[in-house]
Amino acid sequence: MSIPEILVQKRMSLPKLGIGTWEMGGRHSPDKSEDQRFIRAIRFALEQGIRHIDTAEMYGNGHTEELVAQAIQGFDREKLLITSKVSGDHLAYQDVIEAAHNSLKRLQTDYLDLYLLHWPNPEVPAEETMKAINKLLQQGKIRNFGLSNFSAAQTEEILQWTDEPIITNQLEYNLFTRNNGRITEDVEAAIIPFCLSKGISITAWRPLMKGAFNPMQQPLINEIAARHEATPMQIALAWLLNKPLTLAIPKMTSETHILENITAANITLEEQEMRLLDGLVN
Repeated sequence: MSIPEILVQKRMSLPKLGIGTWEMGGRHSPDKSEDQRFIRAIRFALEQGIRHIDTAEMYGNGHTEELVAQAIQGFDREKLLITSKVSGDHLAYQDVIEAAHNSLKRLQTDYLDLYLLHWPNPEVPAEETMKAINKLLQQGKIRNFGLSNFSAAQTEEILQWTDEPIITNQLEYNLFTRNNGRITEDVEAAIIPFCLSKGISITAWRPLMKGAFNPMQQPLINEIAARHEATPMQIALAWLLNKPLTLAIPKMTSETHILENITAANITLEEQEMRLLDGLVN
C-alpha cells in the first residue's frame, strides 16, 4: 500500500506518513541496548513503502542518527527523505555549520533532504542562524529547510532572512492536543493558520499521544472507526492526515503498528466526520 504525498511550496513532495525516531537509541544520551530492534523496525517500515525518516542530532546524543545510517544501508538513498534537526542550543553560525556536518557524518550521507531548527533560541539572532542555513543550502549539504516548535511570530521572523521557502513547521499536534502543547501554545488557533497562509506544511509530532488516550471513552471515535473498519488509533491518525498540508511522524517499532499506520494514511474521512472530530476538543 502506497503512502499518499503532498506537494509543498511547489518544490518538495512529502509523504503524509513518516517514521519518527525519538527514543530510538536513547533520549538525551546513547542507549544501545535495543539497537537491533530499532534498526529492524526502520528497515521494515522502508520495505513497506515508508520513505521519510525523521531524526535529530539531540536524539540519543547523535546515536539515533547512527542507527538510521545502519538501517538505510542497501536502500536507494535518492528515494529516501531524511530529515534531521539542529539543536536550539546550536543556532549560532558556526555551531549550525558544525552540527550539520556532524549529522551528515553520523548518517553517512552527503546531504539532508530536510534540515530543521529544532526549537527557537531567543539569544541567537535569526539573521545569524539563517546565514548558516542559507550557506548550507547553497552548498547542497541540505536541500530544504524548516522549523520545529516555532510560534507564528518566530516563523515570520525567519522568513525575513531567507528567500528560500520554509517547508514545514514541526509541532506537537494530535486529536486531543490542539493548543496546549508542552512547548508551543495556540498551535491550532494561531500557528497552523499562519503557516498554511505561507504554504508551510505542518508535521505533527506525538501524533497519537504515544497511545495515551482511551478510545473506549470516546464513542464518536469508535463509531467512525467501525464505519471505516478501522481502529480508533487509525481514525485519530487519519484525522491528522486529512488536514490540509499536514503530515505525521509517529514512532513505530512494531510491524503491526507500522502496517496499521500505513493503512490509516489511506483512510479518507468525510467532511462531516472531520467536523465531528474537530469538535471533540474545544
